[in-house]
Amino acid sequence: MIFSWLRFRLLHLGLLSALLLPQRGLAQQPAAPTTILFVGNSFFHGRYNPVFNYNSQAITIERVGKQKIGAWGGIPAIFKKFADQAGLPYEVHLQCINGESLKLHYDSARHILQQPRWNTVVLQEHSMYPVPARRGGKPDTFRDYSTRIEQAVHQANPAARLYFYQTWARADQTYPPGKAYSGLPLDSMTQDLHRGYYGAAQANGHFTGVAPAGDAWLRAVQAGVALRNSYQPEAGKLNLWGEDHYHPSQWGSYLNACVLFGEITGYDPRRLGPHEQAAAALGIVPADAVRLQRIAAEQVLAARPTAFTPAAETRKNGRGKGRTKAKNNAQLP
Repeated sequence: MIFSWLRFRLLHLGLLSALLLPQRGLAQQPAAPTTILFVGNSFFHGRYNPVFNYNSQAITIERVGKQKIGAWGGIPAIFKKFADQAGLPYEVHLQCINGESLKLHYDSARHILQQPRWNTVVLQEHSMYPVPARRGGKPDTFRDYSTRIEQAVHQANPAARLYFYQTWARADQTYPPGKAYSGLPLDSMTQDLHRGYYGAAQANGHFTGVAPAGDAWLRAVQAGVALRNSYQPEAGKLNLWGEDHYHPSQWGSYLNACVLFGEITGYDPRRLGPHEQAAAALGIVPADAVRLQRIAAEQVLAARPTAFTPAAETRKNGRGKGRTKAKNNAQLP
């Protein structure tokens, strides 16, 4: 009887251990990637190297009609590098039509937009459309077609998260004479873009948020990190504009990517730190990378103080609701 009891106990303990210990040969399944589509124009690919071709092999370009495309990397590819370093599984796609608006994306590439595979979609409008009509904008067209795209995306995938990518004030529209914002401070175009993007998100009600890149540019200027006027260089300050005073430089692109990454993933870009790999590849020294990460984080937090909580990071990476109402509560510095 004692032998039978001992045999039963040994078998019981062996079975319990087998249940509690990891099974050999059973590999843990990796998390499914979040599939993200960036929709816009050259304000995404950046136009100039080293940003233009950066990390291009890591993202997928969606072909629109007969449009000529190349090895574009740009800001979406910087975003991808951030995600890889942070251990966040993202599959990144870029739908880019140079010099065009969201209207053309809707008219010519609705079949791409209306696919259920998109978990996250980021919309960037033509750089002038969101500003008031008296400044050369087309705000009604912007709101109309951003709403049409939102509806098309949500018709295909009701859980998809949509964001606006708020662009920045153009130096070429501010400092030369005879332009839309001539004689006005850089703040004026930034504020108009802010109102345009946040107002469209609030009026629509089905966008998850706005990535305030343009607001971050102004914050960088006001903090003394970046030039206010790209036509007048100042020692020790970063030039966020490229050589045309319009598209972003590597520093402007890096700042934009940090803002997008923080807003979309809930991951504080300051955690990337001075040895972040994209910055090194783009020729951005560690101290400047840290300064730009900080500016981006401050701007995202100015809009949403809870942006980088653990719950926010979990929700943003594929395990939360797709539709929330984006409020026009972001604070300009």
